[in-house]
Amino acid sequence: MNRERGFIYYHCERVAKISIHLRKELFPDESSLDDRIYVGALFHDVAKGIEPHHQTGSSLIRTLLQEECTGEELNDIADIIRYHNTRHQEDLPFHIRIVQDADVLDHFGSLEIWLKFVYCGHTNESVFDAIRLWESDEYKKYLESSRQSLYYERSREIFDRKIEFAAQFENRFRLECEGRIEF
Repeated sequence: MNRERGFIYYHCERVAKISIHLRKELFPDESSLDDRIYVGALFHDVAKGIEPHHQTGSSLIRTLLQEECTGEELNDIADIIRYHNTRHQEDLPFHIRIVQDADVLDHFGSLEIWLKFVYCGHTNESVFDAIRLWESDEYKKYLESSRQSLYYERSREIFDRKIEFAAQFENRFRLECEGRIEF
């Protein structure tokens, strides 16, 4: 992967924290599943690179945590992992949908900018390649489909703020790359 060392771990840690934040905002009286949400989010990409990673991870976690969890806890955690990248299934319980939204949200905003620069460094792309990506129709479609994949209005609000920040950065970055000093 063209990402920094430890990316999957740090991504999963952020998704776990975002998941709990979303749960507190969206379902303030539903804290009973917080441990399962946190652990499921923390391990959601445990099998990344061993595809299909959501199925592989769901099976693997049953072995890894069999001595640490009850059967019911393990089922919930395995389900979070199994369904974390499945979208538009309204029959999924809220704790799975929260982790799905958190997973999407972690890929945007300042982190998206960082990931693009790290990727450019690994693939010998220039700053102008990053600008071309951000200006492309493909990127605009990616943003729209990512936003549409979110279940909750609050998640869409957070997404929009992240995109707004990134767009402001990208605009200034573009101007500076062109040697312009007026903003």
